[in-house]
Amino acid sequence: MIILMVSITLFSEALKRMPVFVISPTTGVFSGIRVGVGLVNIYENHVWEMTLNYKNELISHVAGPNITFKPMNSRNFDSIYLQANRFRNHEREKSFLILKVGVFLCPAFTFATDGGINDNKKDLIIPLGTVGYGYSFTIKDFIYLRPSIDLGLQSNLINVGLAITF
Repeated sequence: MIILMVSITLFSEALKRMPVFVISPTTGVFSGIRVGVGLVNIYENHVWEMTLNYKNELISHVAGPNITFKPMNSRNFDSIYLQANRFRNHEREKSFLILKVGVFLCPAFTFATDGGINDNKKDLIIPLGTVGYGYSFTIKDFIYLRPSIDLGLQSNLINVGLAITF
């Protein structure tokens, strides 16, 4: 990740564009973290902020007709996606549109039942695509706090997040 961050910074200087870095902890049903790196593209009357993101979410699950006290299996959803945020102003403040495209790895769901733990299923790669809305607050020079919500095909149908972008 460090190599990617350094290379994006060098690449952005060559293209005369500003680099952007994102970190977003998540809590709730799925707990995890998202990190991303990207570039800011400034146009005449709007700005596109494009980031390549990696997101890891921990899920715990137990299901089946006869749940026992056997250990639960926990798995992770891993996602890699391109996120495009479109701002209507050059300061990258206030409301913005979110578009995401990528893939996520859906783990095999194992069940702790009386018959034992069944985990001979394979993981699936599923396309990811969402659309959403966010609002950007400036904390300090070029450091933003961004609550957002997006809907679509992802590890959870509705994602509510809070990201710190710098």
